[in-house]
Amino acid sequence: MLIQIHISNLITIHELDVEFQAGTTVITGETGAGKSILIDAILLVLGSRATGDLVRPGQEKADISLIFDISRLSEARQWLKDHDLHQAEECILRRTIYSDGRSRSYINGTPSTLQPLRELSEFLIQIHGQHEHQSLLKTDKQRTLLDRYAGHADLVDHVQTLAEEWQKLTQELAVLRQRVEERTSRGDFLKFQLQELEELQLQQNEFIALDVEHKKLAHASELLKNINLTLGFLTDQEEQNALHALYQAMQALEKVHQVDPKISTWIESLHATILQLKDIEDELRRYLDTFALDPERLSWLDQRISLLFDIARKHKIDPNELYDMQQKLISEYNELEYSDTRFMELEKKLNTLTKFYYAAADKLSQSRKQAAKKLIDELTKIIRELSLPHAEFNIHFENTELGVITGYGIDKIIFQIKTNDGQPLQPLAKIVSGGELSRIALAIYMTTALKYATPTLIFDEIDVGIGGRTAEIVGKLLRRLGQTHQVLCITHQPQVAALGHQHIRVTKTKKEDAHYTQIQSLTQEEKINELARMLGGVEITPRVLAHAQEMLERI
Repeated sequence: MLIQIHISNLITIHELDVEFQAGTTVITGETGAGKSILIDAILLVLGSRATGDLVRPGQEKADISLIFDISRLSEARQWLKDHDLHQAEECILRRTIYSDGRSRSYINGTPSTLQPLRELSEFLIQIHGQHEHQSLLKTDKQRTLLDRYAGHADLVDHVQTLAEEWQKLTQELAVLRQRVEERTSRGDFLKFQLQELEELQLQQNEFIALDVEHKKLAHASELLKNINLTLGFLTDQEEQNALHALYQAMQALEKVHQVDPKISTWIESLHATILQLKDIEDELRRYLDTFALDPERLSWLDQRISLLFDIARKHKIDPNELYDMQQKLISEYNELEYSDTRFMELEKKLNTLTKFYYAAADKLSQSRKQAAKKLIDELTKIIRELSLPHAEFNIHFENTELGVITGYGIDKIIFQIKTNDGQPLQPLAKIVSGGELSRIALAIYMTTALKYATPTLIFDEIDVGIGGRTAEIVGKLLRRLGQTHQVLCITHQPQVAALGHQHIRVTKTKKEDAHYTQIQSLTQEEKINELARMLGGVEITPRVLAHAQEMLERI
């Protein structure tokens, strides 16, 4: 759960530390005091868009830190371990926003991008606000809520995986079908190209070898002349050659090697050099023995190289690439020849995959319908408690079009409602007024919240448009929800505020032309005064104070 938030230099907040408790925490304050800044700060840490104008005027940066107790959150701990970020039983998320618009995020002190923060936040906190009411009118949102309530995430993931495999296989079949249709013309073209290349009897790296041999034969006379000159300098000249000179030098040193021990080292070096020269001599003589002038071979090389150049120019490639191109053409030709068989294999695989998909989708549909019955009863009961005594809630199922494979299965989910007797059930979007939508949305959030794995739920003024007895019922529902979750609720309703386990008040003051938002956890007496403010007008009378105290005593 969320145990602490620290904020500095964010909009009207200078420096602020707030500690949160388990249960239901209500947050109240005058309109414009800055209650939403607290929620905005949490959203910023969890990855929402940040701009430089969020930094308090005159300051370089704003800083926000959230501390969560994750001792009982196995999924969050596992996520942190998988990302090498797990440190203790607490998780600290931090974001720094600079006045020039830059920002930096951290998870347990380690710099992080926003995407990992958003992933981690799914295990920590859920935020519901007024703006979400309209999203409830969308069938996709309704299906997601039902799936979450049903708790069959594995089934949903399995259907989605099968649908993705089906789409991938369908695309592969479409490509192969096009190839089959083009096979005759493409196959004839490939066959013609391959016939021309096969006549060449190409070898891998052949052109490089031909080029080396051609250079050797083309410069044969010059090559032989210089090799013979080299042998002459090394060994063949009778009066003076390198090998004879080295022998004489070694013999001269041997006559005095006892004079200085260093001389033995020089003698060894000369001996090694002589051996190396004799090896070179042997190699040069073998080269001469195997080398022969061959004008016919040279002529053949000229023709072969010229032919390879012509073919390569025709295909607009380098001669060195001819062999690889031939192998690719062979592969493509074989694939075309095999395409009929491959096409039949893929069609068979697709038919099997389709059967698996519909079996899984039907299982998911049955699970949804079973969960829907329970959800209908629970929601109808809560909605009737919220000053809609004749309301009736329903979840209507329609099948998707036959043959259409979707990632969410075969069900189109439509939330239906009627708020008065004699009315037919109609989709949520067609029947409810703004006030009715607020109450129905609240009922849906309350009912499905118990299915959230996240321990902390934030409700941002979702009780707008209600009051009196209905507001008191909402407060009781929120308090009940606080028995299993940590609940933070921003409210303007005193009936809701009275039922919180913890009460936080937000105020705004002005000092020297600057505004300051302050947050205070209230004592019992302070809570009575705050409820009286919410109940009364400009003047708080003893009767209003007594009413506020009575509200707390009824809990």
